[in-house]
Amino acid sequence: MARKIRWLRPQYVYESVSRTVDRQFLFKPNHHPYNPLLEQSCPIESLDPRNDIIPKPSVINVIGASVGRALQKYPIRIHWFESNINHLHVGFSFDRAQMGNAAAFHRDTKSLIARELNRTWEREGNFFSGRSKIHPCLDDASAERHLLYALTNPVKDGLVEQVSDSPLFSTYHFQAKGKALRFWYIDYEAYYLAGGCRKKNHRLKDYLKWVTWECTPLPSHEKMTINQRQTWVRQQVRKIETEKKMTQRKSGNSYIGKAGLFALNPRSRPNHPKTSSPDPLCHAANLDLAKQYKKEWREFLNQFIQASADYRNGYFHREFPEGSYRPPLVTVYYASGL
Repeated sequence: MARKIRWLRPQYVYESVSRTVDRQFLFKPNHHPYNPLLEQSCPIESLDPRNDIIPKPSVINVIGASVGRALQKYPIRIHWFESNINHLHVGFSFDRAQMGNAAAFHRDTKSLIARELNRTWEREGNFFSGRSKIHPCLDDASAERHLLYALTNPVKDGLVEQVSDSPLFSTYHFQAKGKALRFWYIDYEAYYLAGGCRKKNHRLKDYLKWVTWECTPLPSHEKMTINQRQTWVRQQVRKIETEKKMTQRKSGNSYIGKAGLFALNPRSRPNHPKTSSPDPLCHAANLDLAKQYKKEWREFLNQFIQASADYRNGYFHREFPEGSYRPPLVTVYYASGL
């Protein structure tokens, strides 16, 4: 099946989903009980710059630091960034000046996460199953719905009873309580460029850096005060949690819980994986908006196909529809005389 052509425009909030290879539990928690930014066996004092102990990042820190580092190079607006045990939910948008940053942000974030967590779990090869599935939210109602869906996804899947108790990476504590999203990383590139271990008295610990980032309010929430937004998030999440509890009681199912999530094998996968649903073109609470978008999509597709054909035939200055990306060129070399 051919990949859907990317068409990203500044007037929409987009939701994105990225899954791990074979849906393995590669985002399972592994952090220290007293510091969620450290791996559970790492000494708690390792973040103190006065000693030479090299800290080990937890899964939570790996994800948070990767997002922060990618945002420094390719700033966009992040509305939510949530982890389940084997997939990520991301909500983002951008202004016209940031249009070229969306794809680069996703590329860098996923690359940093994959490299660091492959080291964490002592594995090699692909980390994500493929490129992210990205869909526009055409109205405020659909953007709010997907924000809440992402925040409460571990509850929906029966992993934890409350979002606030989840040991998985989440922006909930920032969005509901104002807790800072602050993470650390070691700048190995700068360390080796400065001489690395060949340089006498050169401490790797001196290249430990911190990065802080924030979630941007949804367009429909921009006029709210900070307290109003936080209250809205807490109330809506609590409502979904209550509904899920009632469903769990009726079905007789129980939650996995914190201890169960920590005990998971990161190389395990669901015993009964869900069948992937058809990939929607967009999300909209208003049916008329969805119909209009479908019409615009067909027009865009025709323009992109024609532009792509011209581009591949040597017209390299061909303009593409706004919000799309040029296809790669394939160069073929051959040896003469054969």
